[in-house]
Amino acid sequence: MKKIMAIAITMIMATSVVPTTVTAFAAETTQRTIEVSGRGVVTAKPDVANIYMTVETKGKTAEQAQKENTEIAEQVTNALKALDVKDENIVTLHYSVDIDRAYNERKKAWEQQGYRVYNRFMVKVTDVNNVGKYIDAATKAGVTSIGSVSFSIDDPTQYYKQALQAAVKNASSSATALAEALGTQLDDCIFIEEMTSYNSYAKEEAMDAISNMATTGIANMDARSGSSANIKYEDIEITAGVTMKYAF
Repeated sequence: MKKIMAIAITMIMATSVVPTTVTAFAAETTQRTIEVSGRGVVTAKPDVANIYMTVETKGKTAEQAQKENTEIAEQVTNALKALDVKDENIVTLHYSVDIDRAYNERKKAWEQQGYRVYNRFMVKVTDVNNVGKYIDAATKAGVTSIGSVSFSIDDPTQYYKQALQAAVKNASSSATALAEALGTQLDDCIFIEEMTSYNSYAKEEAMDAISNMATTGIANMDARSGSSANIKYEDIEITAGVTMKYAF
């Protein structure tokens, strides 16, 4: 019986783009191949900001609380429209009517005080350098709290293509380097697969008066404090990855 020998080589290689994982396979009875993974990264400035706002109202009855909430929400909407925010870019995310309770220390029991209404919505704007003006207008109109602000790229297609091209070049360069280390030459690329899990087009930020949102979760600012919002954002990273296999 003909003896079959298989050799597997796994290397971690550093390139000028990003680290790459490289695996080479050789067998006496089959086509020899080198398999490599490459990753490309492109940075771009965001062109869309999503602002998350909440209107909270209380009332002795559910009807009273809802009526006041509706009136304030309408005032906020009109204030935002005055800044050229389109109606379709103001979207309700959550609306609820809850019983408002308070704990009675003397009676050692919870008692109903009335009703509480929460109206949370998202406002999409394209003037990412002046997000504060939308927040100021909304708070003056009656918004009770401002949540996070997420920055993103509305159409990342062109940037993703650039990242994908960089990933292919990265993988190809690694395959060439590995072939040279083995004292051989590459043949044609016989397989390529896109690793779409690398996609990332958005980043969440919050008012810097609260915290830096580059790496943490959602922070809130009490809109009634009267503080002017100072919003900062970072460039967005668009990444792409590929796996390629070459004959040699």
